Amino acid sequence: MTLPIPKIANVPDGAVERQTSRVIAHKRWSDDGFELIFERKGLCFDAGRLITLHGRSLLEDRSYTISSGEQDPHLHVLYRVVPNGVLTPQLATLTPEDEVQWSGPYGQFVVRDPQRPLWFIATGTGIAPCRAYLRTYPDIDLTVVHGVRREEELFFRPELESHRYIPCLTQQAEPFYHGRVTAYLENQDCPTDAHYYLCGAYEMIYDMQALLIRKGVPATHIFVEGYYYKLET
Repeated sequence: MTLPIPKIANVPDGAVERQTSRVIAHKRWSDDGFELIFERKGLCFDAGRLITLHGRSLLEDRSYTISSGEQDPHLHVLYRVVPNGVLTPQLATLTPEDEVQWSGPYGQFVVRDPQRPLWFIATGTGIAPCRAYLRTYPDIDLTVVHGVRREEELFFRPELESHRYIPCLTQQAEPFYHGRVTAYLENQDCPTDAHYYLCGAYEMIYDMQALLIRKGVPATHIFVEGYYYKLET
């Protein structure tokens, strides 16, 4: 069987007006994980869409999923500082009242049917769209399986724990599941009527697609957003 190919976070079609917003807050979740909060400027968007944060040149621009809900007053972006990266070290220096430039929204990783059970399976910062879904649809039938290395990287954990929430940690054991998300789900029942949203490392997405289809989940019930190429282990 041919598996769906993970969709790279697509770039905007045509010209998109660039906005300049004031930074409201900058939260540190872990050693290298941050949540940047800035003015919304009246933006309308569907939960799961992306924006581009602009650097000093076009080559430094990067795409990030909006991690705030559709009705939240500000835009939130979750990111991890890449030491040799071109944009994230710049973002990490921002403080309240600084300015950030952005454009968007775009992308198709949105909730198809909020009335259907939704399983969100993510690695690392790939959890960002799930937070946007939950804030937009607080009563959704949601199961979250989040794979990280250590407990401090369980971004948005206080909110996600309001639903069925399974952290999978590769560098820490009790009280969490010790191992990758694919290992956890290998021994779980995966309802075939649910929709599955996979976000994060491409390796996880390929393995999880194969696993779900092997368990009888239709390929049309699986939606993906690939962010990066190496597993966060």
